Amino acid sequence: MIDRDAVLASVRYARSLLADRMHSNPGYEIYIHANEQLTRMLLELELPSMPLAAEREWVDLGLMAVKELNDIDREFASALMDADYDFKHADQQIEDSHDEV
Repeated sequence: MIDRDAVLASVRYARSLLADRMHSNPGYEIYIHANEQLTRMLLELELPSMPLAAEREWVDLGLMAVKELNDIDREFASALMDADYDFKHADQQIEDSHDEV
């Protein structure tokens, strides 16, 4: 499983790239879809206990990135694929460092 902080960094990076691109083309459906999914991912990452990995299969950013963006915007496609993979493999529970002895 991937540490939640690493997943947050991955999703935030993809969102930062998306923000740059949406500025020049806000109506592009691929960007709108990516924004919806990245926003939902951030909301779920804030939960103390995320849904099980099987319940995170609604994320399709990686597939979309490969099909729609890989040939025209490799940097953004890679960021979306990383965010997709990391989110699907994120730790379900937030680790509480206060519990360590």
